[in-house]
Amino acid sequence: MHIIPAPDLNIVRQLLQPAGLPIEDIGDNPLARFYLIEVDSKTAGVAGVELYATDALLRSLMVRPEYRGRGLAAQLVGHIQQAAAAQGAKALYLLTTDAAEYFKRLGFFAIARDAAPDSIRRTREFSHLCPDNATLLCRKL
Repeated sequence: MHIIPAPDLNIVRQLLQPAGLPIEDIGDNPLARFYLIEVDSKTAGVAGVELYATDALLRSLMVRPEYRGRGLAAQLVGHIQQAAAAQGAKALYLLTTDAAEYFKRLGFFAIARDAAPDSIRRTREFSHLCPDNATLLCRKL
């Protein structure tokens, strides 16, 4: 198993679309980085991060069904946390409609959407792509 930068955003889109995750804005933010996790030279999952000064947004965590239950999502989240912190982020935010409990087990905590910093509120993910009922979670880095 290893994590590599996604060599092409089309690969990211191809992985996310069947999972029902937003792809409309992928490529819009030049500061966004996506990473693939590979098992036996096969792409098993993807996650992204968008950096906004000291705030970061975890984007589009997805592990293919046949690779779930192996801790790969947690490894991707850990990689994203390290990458964001290395670039000066102090907090990592994410929006989810169905995985809040999973992220809480990884050290995230729910916050009110109106408590989000302006940098996160201005993202397309926050303002347009995720539904209003999505839970906003945060983890200090």
